[in-house]
Amino acid sequence: MTTRRSPLAHVAALLTAGLAAASLVGCMAAGQAAPTAEPVPVPSPTETPRPVVAAAIGDSIAIGNGVPAEDAWPLLVAQRFGWTLSDFGESAAGFTVEGLNTHTFDDQVSAVIRIHPDVVLVGATRNDLFATTATLKTAATAALQRLRTALPDARIIGVSALWGSDDAPAQVPIISATVRDAVLDVGGSWVGLGQPFAGRTDLVLADHVHPTVAGQRLLATTIANSIAAQRFQR
Repeated sequence: MTTRRSPLAHVAALLTAGLAAASLVGCMAAGQAAPTAEPVPVPSPTETPRPVVAAAIGDSIAIGNGVPAEDAWPLLVAQRFGWTLSDFGESAAGFTVEGLNTHTFDDQVSAVIRIHPDVVLVGATRNDLFATTATLKTAATAALQRLRTALPDARIIGVSALWGSDDAPAQVPIISATVRDAVLDVGGSWVGLGQPFAGRTDLVLADHVHPTVAGQRLLATTIANSIAAQRFQR
């Protein structure tokens, strides 16, 4: 059985075909090429900057004895600059004396070297009070030179020794000066604090030695401001 088209349907089909052909001829006559898809740009991968790794060498003040660990001044300074910090401080430790865990600052240097930090904070300490200046100089010089040899590109920042709210003995500024010389001799920088807690029982705990949270924050602000100023000058 044959299906017959109506005359109107046949005319419509012819007109549609004619228009399509005319359109194709028009495009070819104008020399236009068929559109091509533009390549989608692939964004280049953005490298995330490696965080600055910092380490701290120090005593009970540097580890925040008596306050929450997150309020110790080295951690507060690290937070200010966006550093990641490992605090190797130990109560009662110094360059010439062992701490409660039998480690001297030279032992802390060994621990610091193992993590290869970009920045090393070194806090001079009142715990070296009973060492002779010559003994302290020998110990501090050896420890700092070993640190520099192992970490030639690290930024070493020394911080002066703190006493507390009572009057500091005459030996304390000598301790700071001795450690300062050792730090500067290896290309480090120095932050001199003086004695910010002298007569300020409101900033230290009942032992008149260890800073309160407010005292630690005062230290952190002063130290961080000094570090920022040193960076600006470089």
